[in-house]
Amino acid sequence: MENILKKIVFLVICLIASPAMAIVESATQVTPTSELNPITLFFILLIVCIAIGIFAVLAGVGGGVIFTPLMMGFTSIDSFVIRSTGLFVAMVGALVVAKPFLRKGIANIKMLFYGAVPYTVFAIIGALLAGYIKATMGIQGEVFIRGALGIIVIGIGLLFVFAGKKAEYPEVKEVDSFTERLGLAMGYWEDSLGKVVNYKVKRAHIGAILFAGVGLISGLFGLGAGWAMVPVFNLVMLAPLKVAATCSKVMIGIGDTGAIWPYIMGGGILPLFAVPCMIGLIVGSLIGAKLMLVVKAGFIRYLVIIIMFGTGIRLVMKAIEMWPK
Repeated sequence: MENILKKIVFLVICLIASPAMAIVESATQVTPTSELNPITLFFILLIVCIAIGIFAVLAGVGGGVIFTPLMMGFTSIDSFVIRSTGLFVAMVGALVVAKPFLRKGIANIKMLFYGAVPYTVFAIIGALLAGYIKATMGIQGEVFIRGALGIIVIGIGLLFVFAGKKAEYPEVKEVDSFTERLGLAMGYWEDSLGKVVNYKVKRAHIGAILFAGVGLISGLFGLGAGWAMVPVFNLVMLAPLKVAATCSKVMIGIGDTGAIWPYIMGGGILPLFAVPCMIGLIVGSLIGAKLMLVVKAGFIRYLVIIIMFGTGIRLVMKAIEMWPK
């Protein structure tokens, strides 16, 4: 009961923090076509994205899940460009780390083949839908995207606050017949234990449905998908936490590589905006990984949750403001 009260108090603080975050909006009105010197704009975006990358790693989430809502909530940059860049950044970051995960055998190649199909197909559908909304719905499309993203971001914040604790090595006592036929059970060498960890998974049919939903959200809103895929692998299918995290990263690299093309064909990738954001988030992630060894990440995680709630509320407010009179 006391723990629930603490979480409720924390949510109240998040609600109070939202108006404060809106105050800084006037200082962040940067667009790719602004009159700023291109070099100045490059370094502004670079520094902002390095900070986002650091906070994301310390909070245990991907940079895209913070980058896209923040940029859409507190800048005047076109949402299609922001979502394109968010998807691009998520893809590049995943591809950078995919090789060692696959080489060491931590990422379960069988689960990747199984989960990547629904995730990729629906991520592409989401990206195509994003282009359709941009081309046909005008300001109403912008209102829908910002409002829906705001609700999703608030939901992600609630997931971080109330979600059950992840299990490092879940115990699977009985595997359902569908999952058994897929043969997803594998093993990997765990350095910290000095032995091979053999594991089984279950509920693969539910996992496929959830991967499709996550792919649609990722493609439509340009969000990184790690916030959702890790819980699906770990809490739904009961894969070990390290396997869940590595499979999530590799699957993002697979699915978002397909989903980025509709955005590219729609003119959503602007080099002046995408390049510094990509470099900044990657550099920030590397710095955050180093800081994680010496910094207590708990406070940072709560700070990121406050940012998520504040940004989500701001997105909903912005959608209401933009609604045609």
